[in-house]
Amino acid sequence: MGGNARRRLLAVVCCCTALSGCGRQSSDRPPERAPIAPPRVDLTAADRAMWTPAPHDRSAIPVLLYDEVTPDVFARQMTLLDHAGYDTVTLEDLVRFIRREKVRLPAHPLVLTFDGGHLDSWTGRDGILRKLGLSAVVFVDVGRVEMQDPKYLTWAELGALQRSGRWEVQLQSGTGNQQIRYGPRSADVGPFYAYRGADEVLGGWRERVFSDISYGEQQLTFHVPGYRPIAIAPPDGNYGQAGTNDPRIPRLLLARLELSFKLIFTQDRSGFAVPSGTNPVGRTEVGRDMSDAELHVLLSSPPSR
Repeated sequence: MGGNARRRLLAVVCCCTALSGCGRQSSDRPPERAPIAPPRVDLTAADRAMWTPAPHDRSAIPVLLYDEVTPDVFARQMTLLDHAGYDTVTLEDLVRFIRREKVRLPAHPLVLTFDGGHLDSWTGRDGILRKLGLSAVVFVDVGRVEMQDPKYLTWAELGALQRSGRWEVQLQSGTGNQQIRYGPRSADVGPFYAYRGADEVLGGWRERVFSDISYGEQQLTFHVPGYRPIAIAPPDGNYGQAGTNDPRIPRLLLARLELSFKLIFTQDRSGFAVPSGTNPVGRTEVGRDMSDAELHVLLSSPPSR
């Protein structure tokens, strides 16, 4: 091939390469799957007065579960908490606190949690966490991630969360975030972990549920570098204590969970962790209907000891 022919061929290749790149994003991640910029929050004088930092209090650590709160509301509440002197602590610090082991805590310690591993838990929340230097825990529905549900985080995204240092990735369930039928009526359904199936003996329930927990642990270990099992938040906060069709289930399941996890989280008890407290640990759900004032009252009323 002569010199002129080679130059013409090279020009065609370059042109095709340039055309193939037209319209391509600078990142392989679609814009809708990237964290949004933290919303601007301007506190009023009344806000600052209500959320004035109180004297140091490390007697109890509130554990909050955020659910269906918009990014704007979340950013505002995090800004209020930051102004009031709250700072987040890790799960390991929470374990040491409960066990009365030596641990350094901020003036007003706090734990933030999210359930499921929904995409918007990250895209709508990470920006404000990064801005304020806060951290959070995400309890993952492994089955939805494995199914590549677009509303949930991917394994790569969960790995990025774990590496960021702002997020701790933990287990919610393997494929057990679902209902199981335990009787003939249409209303006879309950959480997968907490109920025996209609024709299922206790041994069958044990094999089904215990295998699902092990599967979830294995998937997180394989897909999320740096994952360590510290805590679990079973679906609906129910390991059988909040409803079951077999009174043996709560004791058996709690014993199984405590083999793998130092903390088990529910929503049916006080959302404050205290020294010498026992598993499970409660969480307070913060939903779309909780006002800033209600949150302030809640955090200002730790359990008496």
